[in-house]
Amino acid sequence: MNPAFSRNILIQAALLMGFWLALSGIMDVFHVAIGAVAVALVIVLSRRTRNRPSAGEEKVPGVRLNLFRFLLFIPWLVKEIVVASLQVAYIVLHPRVPADPVLLRFKTRLPGAGARVILGNSITLTPGTLTLRIWQDEFLVHALSPVSFGGIVNGTLPRQVARLYSPAGPQSPAGPVYDLVVIKSKKEL
Repeated sequence: MNPAFSRNILIQAALLMGFWLALSGIMDVFHVAIGAVAVALVIVLSRRTRNRPSAGEEKVPGVRLNLFRFLLFIPWLVKEIVVASLQVAYIVLHPRVPADPVLLRFKTRLPGAGARVILGNSITLTPGTLTLRIWQDEFLVHALSPVSFGGIVNGTLPRQVARLYSPAGPQSPAGPVYDLVVIKSKKEL
């Protein structure tokens, strides 16, 4: 068996077991054993899809998720979620409710489907934004107000996701987001 493959399975098992223990909160033999069986079942059932590219997706050689950068990304994303939560609370609690909902359609220069999924999930986790569709490099995102989509438009969030996969981030001087269209009415769809 490939050492990198074995390492990935061990990392996945450790993360799943840690998640199980954190959610269960019970550390007796029975619950830990049930968790171990559940983790083994997930790993066995997901083996066929583990290294298979998505439909229509070619595998990008040499592009891997940097685990250390991912561990640094999580606190950064949590901070962004807290800031966005406060912004959404302000909008909702303001007497005039200054919401100005829009749809954003944009393309990204991210290395593969995994990076796009992380970006889409990060957008959805951030209050005030919701990823509606990802089709190849194109995203469709609903945003509650202009302040909600600022991190997407200026490229902060996509750049952070790109850094997870490459040491220098996106190689294009134009940045990770391009062909951005802000849709404010049904006619513009």
